[in-house]
Amino acid sequence: MKPSTKTIAALAAVPLTLLITTATFAADEIQRPNYTYVELDYVYGGVDIASADLNDQINKDTFHIGKGLALKGSVVLVEQLLLRASYYGGDSTWKDTLDVDVSSAVASVGWLAPTTDATGIDISLDYRKDDIDIKRKSDGEKADTDIKGVGISFGVRAAPSKSTEIGARVGWYEGDWDGAIGFNLNFAWNFGDRWGINASWDRIDSDVDGDELSNYELNQYAIGGRFYF
Repeated sequence: MKPSTKTIAALAAVPLTLLITTATFAADEIQRPNYTYVELDYVYGGVDIASADLNDQINKDTFHIGKGLALKGSVVLVEQLLLRASYYGGDSTWKDTLDVDVSSAVASVGWLAPTTDATGIDISLDYRKDDIDIKRKSDGEKADTDIKGVGISFGVRAAPSKSTEIGARVGWYEGDWDGAIGFNLNFAWNFGDRWGINASWDRIDSDVDGDELSNYELNQYAIGGRFYF
């Protein structure tokens, strides 16, 4: 089922509210968060899919992804050109019957608006590709589906204090996604100028314009470390 206009508006309002609140309380001397970093996360989450190739019981269940890693990073060029990239891979087993592997890759280029306080704002053009590989253990039969397309996202990062950061991003994707909402929320605690610990929640939910899948939802809960350079 496609996201409603009210749902899109509600999700888009989150980073805007975050921006206004943080700008009110952040001190003027605090600098904008550092956008040049690499991050490695451990991910726990779940994927929900709907497919005519799967029976009703599987379509109504959630594949819990108990293990997975995500590598993320961003860099700023010529002050306002923001490049971002991320890759996630995880696997799970459905009731000892199916093996499920999920991967997700995002590449992005955007404009980082000049700011005068502790808040950073960017508008980015994204390319996203997810791969879902389902294999039946009994006979090895596989269903492999790629979902890919371009989208636009809006991100906000803010520093309520010199050692803490909160952020949010909302994106809209087309192509195979057939209209997807992507959403991210994160909190970071930085110690020193080089290192930080980050916790985040990433979600994407979409109808799928494909032969095998008709709906796809991925939730990722992650914790990891950052290195700023």
